[in-house]
Amino acid sequence: MPPVSVDESFDELIGRIELNPTRVTLASQRYNAVKSTIENALPGKTVRQTGSFQRKTKIRPIDLSDKLDIDAVVSFGTFRQYATTGGGVSPASGLEIVRRALASNEIYRLMPQEKDHPVIRLQYADDMSIELAPAFEDLTGQHPRWPSGPNCYIVGSSPSNWRAADYDYDASIITRLNTETDGKLVPFIKMIKAYLRGREVPMKSFHIEVMAALILPPLLADWKAKNYRFGYNHMLAGFLGRASNLVANPLSLPGSYSPPVDSQLHSEMLTRIGEYLRKRAEAAWGLCEVQLESKANNGWHDFFGEPFPA
Repeated sequence: MPPVSVDESFDELIGRIELNPTRVTLASQRYNAVKSTIENALPGKTVRQTGSFQRKTKIRPIDLSDKLDIDAVVSFGTFRQYATTGGGVSPASGLEIVRRALASNEIYRLMPQEKDHPVIRLQYADDMSIELAPAFEDLTGQHPRWPSGPNCYIVGSSPSNWRAADYDYDASIITRLNTETDGKLVPFIKMIKAYLRGREVPMKSFHIEVMAALILPPLLADWKAKNYRFGYNHMLAGFLGRASNLVANPLSLPGSYSPPVDSQLHSEMLTRIGEYLRKRAEAAWGLCEVQLESKANNGWHDFFGEPFPA
């Protein structure tokens, strides 16, 4: 039997962090049931998926269990002007409307409301959960998207305040960039999420996604123009080097109205993460130079840790 190549090992790694298809099917069924319950109880309101499920960038938990969480918004519709003081719907009152709609179906177990966290959480006995946030679609002109792009949402940042959240646009950008990179961006996002999580780098999931979307497409375009041969190992090394210079800055996708993300870390921690990524990039490039496949695979296993194949 020929030795396993580094490319094959990285392909197996990506397969290991993919979600369990059976659990994904169950999650979809439960999401659709919740969607139907709310939309039937609240005519005119729509439930729409958001988060990494929407962007197809979700990975299995670090223990490779089947725990899943799904994010969604309950759109209360569009609006063309902001309410005056004391008028309109607040995030807290929107939550109460959604809570009453779900309570009409006795099968749903609603978790206690967390202070200053304007979402409703449904918890299932098998470690699956669905989080729902009330939202509106902004047509005031403050978040224009012409001529036919997706509307920007506003969602609760606290029980009394709203903020922009460009979920649908952000997802469309990730999808477009994945196509432009010949389907490499989304698997790479999953891989880098698993790597940073395994190395206990405290970056938020969407922060990692935005960074990968900003770094990887131009990097691959440059390599293709120069006829470089590259695999996921080179992509990992190249990303880490460029990420070390970006991580300290709040980042957003081009054209997005979602607030820039920085993982809510203080500047000193972000600087330390940047230095760590720079050193990891140097080590990764060194491994890319190893010619003997077995030695290279052992090195990548030590570099990445689990779930990289031994």
